[in-house]
Amino acid sequence: MTTNILELENVKNLDALLDILASKGYRIEPGPHAVMEDHSEISVFKGFKNNELAFIIIAHYITQYYRVVVNGKYENDQEFLEELLRVKYSGEKWSIPVNPVFIAVFNEDVIKDIEGYQDTYPVSDGEALVTRYREKNPGYKDIPRVIIARLIDEA
Repeated sequence: MTTNILELENVKNLDALLDILASKGYRIEPGPHAVMEDHSEISVFKGFKNNELAFIIIAHYITQYYRVVVNGKYENDQEFLEELLRVKYSGEKWSIPVNPVFIAVFNEDVIKDIEGYQDTYPVSDGEALVTRYREKNPGYKDIPRVIIARLIDEA
């Protein structure tokens, strides 16, 4: 099986990318997911077309909960937890990559289906949140490499 690894540098809205792929007929299955110590998240998504594996996405991103963490104006844990719960039940949901989104492509149609993909930040302070994350976590670029190495090992 021939595999191309795409590195999408300018994805600002992971949910929009997944929605576009779903609209092109791919069935998206969430795979392993982890919340990192720096409050970012990393996830793997598998995409299938006609019941065959078409791609695997590896994404390292921040969510609406990261904003709660960086605001850090809470007197105690109770206030912090209350704010997390408020955000959870507010309906606000977004995922902004802090690294390129990597896609292992097993079906060449995927390349055509995402050709020219562009999006915008899902929230007005998205760029500022990414900048703050990167400043606070200078080693952020190394995080997806572990997952990519593991993916190659299992392929």
